[in-house]
Amino acid sequence: MTDQGNQVAPMTPAAIERVEGSLLKLPQVDCPLVHRFAPGVYLREITMPAMSVIIGHEHKTEHFNVVTKGKAIVLMDGERHLIQAPQTFVSKAGVRKVLLVLEEMVWATVHPTEETDLGRLEELLITKSQTWLEHAQQEAQKLMKEAA
Repeated sequence: MTDQGNQVAPMTPAAIERVEGSLLKLPQVDCPLVHRFAPGVYLREITMPAMSVIIGHEHKTEHFNVVTKGKAIVLMDGERHLIQAPQTFVSKAGVRKVLLVLEEMVWATVHPTEETDLGRLEELLITKSQTWLEHAQQEAQKLMKEAA
């Protein structure tokens, strides 16, 4: 999965948050989500447009990643990976990915759980960065002002 000579200096959580803060100031791309459930399994599928930069939330659990379409350069754990469909791999807990999507990509994560409430699943599976939380709060305040 790792390309030849693709060791890169690990991006610290602070560095990722700085990049995330800059990107959140730009118009955001639409990345449709599909949620699928089977007994004991939750699959979260995202479609990401070509030539987009995506920063994922930190995952709290080890889980499968299944890429069924597309290609991206992905930074994770201090290494640059070329991820290209079809590909399946396991991510460890605590990993946060930064993607440069080269071709429209469909990427699913697979989690063992009986939970089906999406809000509860977010609490169980991901940690949102402080930068993301502050951005979400600012966006909510803007919507409240517009609605008033």
